Amino acid sequence: MTRWFTNENPGLAHFWHPVARIGDLDGDGPHAVRLLANDYALARLNGSWSVFPAACPHRLAPLTAGAIVDGSLQCAYHGWCFDSDGTCVDIPALGSNGTIPPKAHIDTPAHVTEQYGLVWVALDEPLSPIPVNGEWDDPAFGIATIPTQTWNASAAQMTDNFLDVAHFPFTHLGTIGDPDDREVGEYEVVREQWSFSAEHHHSSKILTDAQRGNADAFETFDRTMTFRCDAPHHVRLHIDYGADGVLVLLFFHQPVDDDNTTLYCIALAENIADGRQRPEDHIAFQAEVGREDRELLEQLIRNGVPLDPGVEVHTRADKITVELRRLLRDIDALEASAP
Repeated sequence: MTRWFTNENPGLAHFWHPVARIGDLDGDGPHAVRLLANDYALARLNGSWSVFPAACPHRLAPLTAGAIVDGSLQCAYHGWCFDSDGTCVDIPALGSNGTIPPKAHIDTPAHVTEQYGLVWVALDEPLSPIPVNGEWDDPAFGIATIPTQTWNASAAQMTDNFLDVAHFPFTHLGTIGDPDDREVGEYEVVREQWSFSAEHHHSSKILTDAQRGNADAFETFDRTMTFRCDAPHHVRLHIDYGADGVLVLLFFHQPVDDDNTTLYCIALAENIADGRQRPEDHIAFQAEVGREDRELLEQLIRNGVPLDPGVEVHTRADKITVELRRLLRDIDALEASAP
């Protein structure tokens, strides 16, 4: 039987995942978040984010219905209070001299932190760090934050799509795809433990406002794209436009459950910092490109990537996405090799 890599693969617990964009949250919480098909309560206690299991251990009331009181998360049902590491610090019904039972304490994820305007969670001790992107703090780059979206696809499928170098002249005919640039030239993939990278040269459309909507009216230019994938499925795309500067696209994925993945996309562009383009221009265009990808991915027959090499047919043009499958197989093997 074919094994598929889905959003509920146990090996994913060993890596960092974004669970919320801070700008999308209304206050300190608690907020409901879902990761790897499990529900959690996200709250900011004493200035730092914490993640709790969805239910209070007492009567399984939802902790998202609670409130932050004196630096702890208080359950709305009987007032049990938990500090940032899940320790139960108060059971009002027992009084000040009561003994809190050990089972009142709850397990929390190994690590929670902020980066790139997102809250990140590692359920177990992470095997690799959150991806490093120096442009985030570089004043030569401006930032455009694409609105958060949840797709009916797996994070592995979305990563596969964002790494794919052969789909541009077919999936993206309305935006960047040059219909005459179909052949994929030779390129190399370099693996570094829990990440890999590749460089690809291709022809892309230039579309002015007057040319949009007219499939026959476009100009092309050559661009260099450097891809990097960090486990489990975060993609960095560095696009060199020559004299027109550099654009870096970050694709961070939250595997919600087997049916859904939340995408956090960020554009870092030199032409925003120098005033040649507005962040709104990048947001609108990347949303248009993403719509083309999403319409196709949500039609795939299954939300997952097969780990059996014999299920799909691969060619030399697929080197980078074949490497993704090797990475996914390594992640899948983590639980099998655990003592």
